[in-house]
Amino acid sequence: SSPDRGWDASSSSPATSLLLAGREVPSQPRAARGFAAKPHHPPRAPVVPPGWGGDGGEDDVDPDGSTRRALEVAIDRAGLFRSIERAQRDAGDDASSSSPHAHGRLEGLEAHLASIIRFRGGPITLAEFMQECLTHPEFGYYMHRDVFGERGDFVTSPEVSQAFGELMGASAAWTWESMGKPSTVRIVELGPGRGTLMADLLRGTKNLKGFTDAVTVHMVDVSPANRNAQRGTLKCGPKVDATNGDAKGKKNPTRPGLGKVRVPRNPMTGGSTPEELGLDPVDVGVSGINGAVVEWHETMDAVPPGPTIVIAHEFFDAMPVHQFTRTERGWCERLVAISGDVEKGRGGSSSSGDESSRDGDESSRAFEMVLSPGLTPAGALMVPRRLEGVEASRRDGLRQLEISPRSLAIWERIAARLEEHGGAAIAIDYGEEGPLGDTLQAIRDHKFVDVLTDPGRADLSAYVDFGAMRRVIETRKNSGVECYGPVTQRDLLFGLGIGQWLEKMVEKCATEKEVDKLIAGCERLVSGEQGALGEGGRTEGAGKGAGMGF
Repeated sequence: SSPDRGWDASSSSPATSLLLAGREVPSQPRAARGFAAKPHHPPRAPVVPPGWGGDGGEDDVDPDGSTRRALEVAIDRAGLFRSIERAQRDAGDDASSSSPHAHGRLEGLEAHLASIIRFRGGPITLAEFMQECLTHPEFGYYMHRDVFGERGDFVTSPEVSQAFGELMGASAAWTWESMGKPSTVRIVELGPGRGTLMADLLRGTKNLKGFTDAVTVHMVDVSPANRNAQRGTLKCGPKVDATNGDAKGKKNPTRPGLGKVRVPRNPMTGGSTPEELGLDPVDVGVSGINGAVVEWHETMDAVPPGPTIVIAHEFFDAMPVHQFTRTERGWCERLVAISGDVEKGRGGSSSSGDESSRDGDESSRAFEMVLSPGLTPAGALMVPRRLEGVEASRRDGLRQLEISPRSLAIWERIAARLEEHGGAAIAIDYGEEGPLGDTLQAIRDHKFVDVLTDPGRADLSAYVDFGAMRRVIETRKNSGVECYGPVTQRDLLFGLGIGQWLEKMVEKCATEKEVDKLIAGCERLVSGEQGALGEGGRTEGAGKGAGMGF
């Protein structure tokens, strides 16, 4: 590697990591449920209409070969939300006012969120609010612009110094050797941002021919803007047909007869979240850095099977969280409701108004936090499970509780995958051992702002509960998966040899200015309170006990 990759040594960096390996066990098809008959009659067999499977014929499988479930009905409510938005907009057009938000009129994501709340007949969870703010197809924070770097809202460790990505590469190569040097290994990055970490990883390992020949890269990102940026960073050429492309002589997995159509494995039961969908790659290319095949996916479930190394850098902190508060009524959930002023036609923030008058000003917000009257279904499911195993003295002293069920579900699925195919995974993020209270924060222009103000225009993130993630692995009995950490990012990088890396790079520098930048960048990475958590699992030949540099 050369020391001339651009970065900003004055920027701050993120904080904590986690590592994993496991096997994914396919779920069994769910049987159809019939209604119970009268006591004096035998139970009535469920009726399965023709074309919905159940008769052992060709209707029992989907085009991708997976078993089809019995009859289920899925309802798309997006059109209803849009109808409500149009009705509100049409009604507002008749109002005589110079302010676009007078009489409770909202725009953009605020209008969309308000329509959901009104359609539901009450507040939505904080997790739903966070999900819409970050990944709404039209108004989501990550979906259509570059939010990274000095010109964005925050800076990540790979942008601070190339040392970060190159050391991740060295760790990945070591893990590959420990696994017995399989002929194919899938390097998967969750939430790759601009693709800087992966570019440095590929550049730092390009002289390791055996590893480079085995590597295929899989970038998992829901943002079209990010995927375009990653394509440029990885120096990929013209786009390849994601369904029928044959990059570097490696045929991409296809579904016979479907051509270019991207559909879930089962269109009726594929689910509504990215984790529940199984889609073909949305883009394919070949990296000009080392010639590796690169595939882009909207969900990790779309990554083909095989030995896998997963890197999740500042990914889990963007997963939606539920928050609960202990009251005399028990654990009540914090929910997001339309503010009283907006409902009365007096409030609402404008996307083009004076920001300084809104940040922290609750009277200008379109939404407000409220508590549920009692225990919600989410609380009944998640709170007891998170508090299981926590010392009684600590449990009794908790007044706030923050849980990210999606983070735990993704970590569980990664563990299952690695248990079956072998490999390791590491998560690097800001986080603590947990249980956590209220850690949700919003950042815009490198400054903290109000979480509810101008939804979709600020980054929302919460600390990662590494204790909960580790417990996911510990409760997998006899799986062979082991968890390591958390450790600080400082300890992780020193363990991977950042000191030796810096010495080698300094020798290649032509000027004192280059030396100063290298040193400043490395100092930035190992200062502060960054951390790391990891897991390694039973793999072919190795991987147990020291995966990913632990």
